[in-house]
Amino acid sequence: MKKILLLSTIFVLISGCTFSKKPEFKHIDHLEVKNVGLRNISLTADAVFNNPNHLKGKLSIDDIHVLVDNIDVGVISSQEFDVPSKSEFTIPLEGTFSLSKIYEKNKNSILGSVLKIIQTDSLDIQYKGVIRYHLGDFSYPYEINKQKKVSIK
Repeated sequence: MKKILLLSTIFVLISGCTFSKKPEFKHIDHLEVKNVGLRNISLTADAVFNNPNHLKGKLSIDDIHVLVDNIDVGVISSQEFDVPSKSEFTIPLEGTFSLSKIYEKNKNSILGSVLKIIQTDSLDIQYKGVIRYHLGDFSYPYEINKQKKVSIK
């Protein structure tokens, strides 16, 4: 009788702590150019997730490449973020990048590139990489590939 009671207690505890679904990556939101100077550009965005589970876990950013007008200007990497249980949450993706790569790519037409930016008042920004969910030994990657024409304020 004690064994049956012990097994049923263990079963109830294990079934109450399991998760039914992995956290859901919803979308990238609020892509913005915070600052553009002659040497640097500061970009921000939010990765929006929903965790339907009682279990928490962690999210880590694995080298998200940032492309400005199809030129890789740098990589965002960050510390791990705690995943809250049973809620929707955002992870900030932000960084400041040197514009030297854009200038190197367009050596012959730097003035043309600057004039294009001034005329259009926008840049084509792309975030491309992986955000990884961790829970103990379990790990799941979320592919990030978001591209948007962003206006310069």
